[in-house]
Amino acid sequence: MKKRVILLSIILLVIGVIFINNKKQEDQILDVNTLKVNEKNTPVLAMYKNDTGNTKDDQEITEMPTEGYEIDTDRSYCYTTNKNEHDEVDLHTNDNGEHIISQLKDGSKCFLYFKKIITPTAESTLANLFKDFTTAESGTNFKAENGVLKVTGIDEGYHAKTLYKAEDNDGTSYFFRGQAPDNWVKFAGKRWRIIRINGDGTIRMIFQCSGDSCTDTTGTVTNAASKVAYNVEPNNDNTYVGYYNFGETSKSYEEAHTGTNPSTIADKVNKWYENNLTNYEQYIDPDAGFCNDRQKVTGVWSGYDGTGVGTSQTSYAAWGRVAKNGSNRTEQLPTLKCGVSAATADQQETSVDVDDTAYQRDLFTKTGANKGNQILPHPIGLITVDEVLLAGGFYGSDNSSYYLYTNQYYWTMSPSYVLTLGHSYVLYMTNNGNLNGSYVHWTSAGVRPVINLKANITFSGGNGSSSKPFVVATT
Repeated sequence: MKKRVILLSIILLVIGVIFINNKKQEDQILDVNTLKVNEKNTPVLAMYKNDTGNTKDDQEITEMPTEGYEIDTDRSYCYTTNKNEHDEVDLHTNDNGEHIISQLKDGSKCFLYFKKIITPTAESTLANLFKDFTTAESGTNFKAENGVLKVTGIDEGYHAKTLYKAEDNDGTSYFFRGQAPDNWVKFAGKRWRIIRINGDGTIRMIFQCSGDSCTDTTGTVTNAASKVAYNVEPNNDNTYVGYYNFGETSKSYEEAHTGTNPSTIADKVNKWYENNLTNYEQYIDPDAGFCNDRQKVTGVWSGYDGTGVGTSQTSYAAWGRVAKNGSNRTEQLPTLKCGVSAATADQQETSVDVDDTAYQRDLFTKTGANKGNQILPHPIGLITVDEVLLAGGFYGSDNSSYYLYTNQYYWTMSPSYVLTLGHSYVLYMTNNGNLNGSYVHWTSAGVRPVINLKANITFSGGNGSSSKPFVVATT
């Protein structure tokens, strides 16, 4: 959308008055598309733009930038008689890209600073917060071939200050793998471990333990809640593999997988957020989302090629990425893309194309977000089996030497399969650091919430170690 620029608009009919040549002119409207500094009747004394974020690079300008810039509210100001006493003038750029100045007083004079709008990326977050880390495209038991990620076993490596990269829905994502000794974060009175920097520059973290100084890597304290069912009975319908579900017997694929009923675990996670993170929401991104991949696949297990509706015996995508033809894959196929369209186990080996309908359906985002299904009341979810694989886990193999191992059971957000005469199954982490699947009303697994920090957050200290975690600046 082409961005327009408005200096004084209809908003002045309600909240603004300007004085021109010492004569009061109410509801004055100026055409600012061609407005220049020091034109007659304007209260603007000087304007500057900045393309780098370094104040040394300010450029004085005579015309307002029409698009790609926003008013720097931290630096722009107005005053009436004493430049050291700033008026309470509203200076901002709205969601339509219009520059607004309102609530001017008699004789107001303004200095306006415009900063270039930069779309965050994983690379910009790397440059800002992880500049001393190195990145790699492959590593121990991990590689990428033609965009398809392949994991052939566990990773117990130390991997100090090392990030690996892979594509997600928003660009290149950078993830931690193995022991990851420097992905600790202190935020909201708790400790977290960074899973990855998402392609949009946000930072995905998983709960580690409560308390500003905790360093626990194992034990019940690493679960925010213990002994939680993923869902409760009735549970032998395909809808119950959903983080949110239809809530009753489904009669179509859309009905089964677009419900707005929170699962038992979603309800638990939402309440945990309300009790622990509500006061920190300004630092948590609402758009990054959490993938509850409900794409069905065939060729995973004989007799599990169902419709994904009702009690039809069905295999789901994450299960297909770790198993094929009734056996565990020797090359498992994690993906950081939500909604991959591969409909067979064979297609998963060569394609990471995304089906937009599946992406919008299965990416759980907060109400009002700019993408995804916009169902969640709060921007919080769970880890996926794909993220576990990329962190160093492997379906069918124990691993007690990577950062996601806690010697506890906890749920992922990834559906497994549905048994006609049994139950809906979802994948979980075992107490041995292995991946497995269980029926959704199983109550022996715990909860490790996952959140995404905004791309523009800053660290006020720390180096990422357990003794000196990164500290998110919240003041």
